[in-house]
Amino acid sequence: MAKFKARARALDLLGRQQIAGIPTAINELFKNAHDAYADNVEIDYFRKNQLLILRDNGLGMTRNDFESRWLTLGTESKFSNRKTPPPPKDPNKPERPIMGEKGIGRLAIASIGSQVLILTKAKRPGENHKIVAALINWSIFELPGLDLDDVIVSIQEFDDLPTTSEINQMKKEITDSLKVLVKSDDITYEDAERITETVNSFDVSPKEISDSLAGNFNLGNGCGTHFYISPIDETLNYDIDGDRDSQDATKIEKMLVGFTNTMTPGHPEPLINLAFRDYRSDDGRYFDILDKEQFFTPEDFELADHHFQGTFDEFGQFSGTIKVYHEKVFEHKISWSDNHFKATDCGPFKINFAYLQGALRHSILDSENWARVKAKGDKFGGIYIYRDNIRILPYGDSDYDFLDVEKNRTKSASFYFFSYRRMFGVVNITRNDNYKLKEKAGREGFIENKAYRQLQDILKNFFIQLAADFFREGSSSPKAEFWSQKKDEREKYYKALERRDQQAKVRKEKFQQSLNTFFDNLGNNQFKNELDELLQEQERQFAAIASIQDPEEASQALIERELEARKQIEAYKQKIRVPQPKGFIISRETRKDYEAYTDELLLMESGLFQEAVSKIDDYVEDYTTRLNIEISKRKRLEQAVDFISSEAKKAASGKEKEAKEAVSEITAKVKELTNELMIDLDNQIREVKDRFKTLSVDSSEDFDLVQERKAMEADILQGKERVTGTLERVIKQLQAIYWDKGIDDEIITSDQITDAMAEELDELKERIHADIELSQLGLAVGVIHHEFNSTVKSIRSSIKDLRAWADVNENLDGVYQNLKINFEHLDGYLNLFTPLNRRLYRNREDIGALEIKTFLLDLFKPRLERHNIQLKHTKAYAKKNLHGFRSTFYPVFVNVVDNAIHWLNQGNPEEKIIRLHADENAIYISNNGPEIQAKDKQQIFDLGFSRKRKGSTKGSGMGLHISREVLNAENYNISLDTSREGTTVTFKIEPINPEENE
Repeated sequence: MAKFKARARALDLLGRQQIAGIPTAINELFKNAHDAYADNVEIDYFRKNQLLILRDNGLGMTRNDFESRWLTLGTESKFSNRKTPPPPKDPNKPERPIMGEKGIGRLAIASIGSQVLILTKAKRPGENHKIVAALINWSIFELPGLDLDDVIVSIQEFDDLPTTSEINQMKKEITDSLKVLVKSDDITYEDAERITETVNSFDVSPKEISDSLAGNFNLGNGCGTHFYISPIDETLNYDIDGDRDSQDATKIEKMLVGFTNTMTPGHPEPLINLAFRDYRSDDGRYFDILDKEQFFTPEDFELADHHFQGTFDEFGQFSGTIKVYHEKVFEHKISWSDNHFKATDCGPFKINFAYLQGALRHSILDSENWARVKAKGDKFGGIYIYRDNIRILPYGDSDYDFLDVEKNRTKSASFYFFSYRRMFGVVNITRNDNYKLKEKAGREGFIENKAYRQLQDILKNFFIQLAADFFREGSSSPKAEFWSQKKDEREKYYKALERRDQQAKVRKEKFQQSLNTFFDNLGNNQFKNELDELLQEQERQFAAIASIQDPEEASQALIERELEARKQIEAYKQKIRVPQPKGFIISRETRKDYEAYTDELLLMESGLFQEAVSKIDDYVEDYTTRLNIEISKRKRLEQAVDFISSEAKKAASGKEKEAKEAVSEITAKVKELTNELMIDLDNQIREVKDRFKTLSVDSSEDFDLVQERKAMEADILQGKERVTGTLERVIKQLQAIYWDKGIDDEIITSDQITDAMAEELDELKERIHADIELSQLGLAVGVIHHEFNSTVKSIRSSIKDLRAWADVNENLDGVYQNLKINFEHLDGYLNLFTPLNRRLYRNREDIGALEIKTFLLDLFKPRLERHNIQLKHTKAYAKKNLHGFRSTFYPVFVNVVDNAIHWLNQGNPEEKIIRLHADENAIYISNNGPEIQAKDKQQIFDLGFSRKRKGSTKGSGMGLHISREVLNAENYNISLDTSREGTTVTFKIEPINPEENE
């Protein structure tokens, strides 16, 4: 009698060569952890060490379990017999349906790496178990000519995690078995040497690694199964990284993200949590590949434009709800007749998915959320199949279009509507109801049996019919009208916004350019130069009057020339003015620029322009005296008033004309729109009435009066709603035009109120973002202070201990001195946090100004020396004291000096100096770096404002704002002062009420 014999290569054929790839293998191991009642399963992948560690905290395996199940081919977890006990269950948890049915997870490990150390510890009621360890080299199973019985698997039991020497003993057991196989001529010497080298290179100490890993997976006092796989197949890196130039999901993301359903609202609580940490270097930092926020969340699901939820019964008939644009909810049924209304093999199942319109103009989402959800759809969009809330691969992968969604869309996007990357949701099946849907051994989807083909056909029919019923242009279905109408509304609204934004963008850019030009010209003294040229020309014109002999004629010429000169000065003033922003919202920074512009213009009016007008007066007086003529002062005054009045009337008349034209234009547009809408309504009513001509009311037995009346009423009501709805929106716009008098009799318009509200909203948004950053900064400082406090004390103590050894051992003295100096340097930086964290146990005190300088030198000395910057102080500064908390003043000085160092390096003066000086009332901090621009002087204390734009030195715009806030809280203030001699920038710190602080 003959028997089948299994070669060792059977393991390789059933495992590594059958599984679809490493991501699928990892997915299978996750399922095994689920079956073992684990709450957590986590992977730590160390690229440089070529080591992947997978750990779970499940029930683990006894030695008997390991040998009779894990090392036995063909065991199916679903079944048991009298020789093999059923798989264990956790009595403290709900029973879990078995997912790793085929028993291939153990073999799939070979596709991840050529060698694995397995550590497992069982948890059984009333029993204590040791850690079972096994070391397997998969390369041995690839060798031809070997039977399974010829391959030795090293198994040991330990009370605690094995040490390096204990692992080495297991490695020796494998290499010794290879020598035996070489002697018996079962394998070649070369193969044995190659595999021996791999075995010996396995340098893993679980005892040492365990404490450094994240998560609580201690086998010493816990349970579970751990896999230490090394070396790793080189394809894993590509599966993780993918194409760096592509926005598509990587293979790992496609196969592992969404392991349990977490996207639909009210989804079942996941029974197991996953983590995959990718350590790409040796610095301890990692990338969380399975970050839940990357995948669809219930919030994303609810945001989508359309929602579909329902059940397919045992005959394949759909019954559920369709929600279009969050507004209209339809109870809907879709029939499937291909099985002639017989019970299906696939069984009943549920569906729940959402859909995002592919174009922003057709979506009800705002642009930010639409772009975010669309980006997720581009990576992870699709219909996922979950069996008992565990994903079945590869469904959900956009490359696996098992429902021909994209194939149909290429034929006609308007006919089939749906796109795979714009839909996301789940098909829920269960092992009990859908047991005939069986997975392939290689986990490449379901076996294509009758049950699967029915499931596929039912869903294909569902999407085609759904498109016809709700989303097809020109469809006869009344349910499609709502989507079509709403989509058109969204498109019109979007185009209107687009036009408005485009116009606003052009105006905003022009406005910003005008501001920039103004400040550039101000900085270049162009205004002064051009006014000087204008005055020189006027002087030449006045000089020409000297040739007029007739005193009366000369007198009149002087008056006319004075008026013309004033006109030209006024014209120049209007030329450089920047019109107030209208029809668009400006940012807070731009608004501050505009406020700075108005301040500068006021200074120019009282300075440059007033001087120019005075110069004209001087010319008139000069030539009056020189020509020995008299000019009527009344006439001059009257002419000046007439000129101003004329200019005022001209400007007001222009605006009056604009206002009347705007009213006329709006009136005409409203009339035109009203007429157009009424004509459309009349036409629609006429069309409905014309239908009477084609109706055979008396002769037709099938004529349904109620149905026909409803259809006609619906058409007329739809037209009415369109007209009244449009006109209501227009009326609201017109009623929104509003004005009123303020306290100072200034007219306040609705436009000003709207702009103010929009600016306030923008400012609040910026403030929220800044507050979040500040809160994170505060938390970080708290954590750093807490963590470093004990560590620094310990290091200080250890350095003192080392001092005792250095005193008696000259060889240690150099080491001690070097360590001490470097630690003191580091400690200086750490001490910066000390005054910041004393707010709960601090006292006000007199702080000598020199103490602050000493603190600054301790902190900044290396930077000051590196950049060749001098920190100087005056005698008056040395005598100065501040009264308050150190934690208030120190950070303010640190911030100002830190900024000064940065800007001194940008300006590169011959001698870089930061000077601390004082007078009776204030302390000053000056430097000779680049001068602060005029438009920035109003903004530098605003939250979020910064001119640091380069790389790592990019500013947060928080420092000076926070400095002012904390000083104000202590009745002090910091401001920008007039630059002192030899400097370009001076900050002033002073009590808000000096007399109260003396």
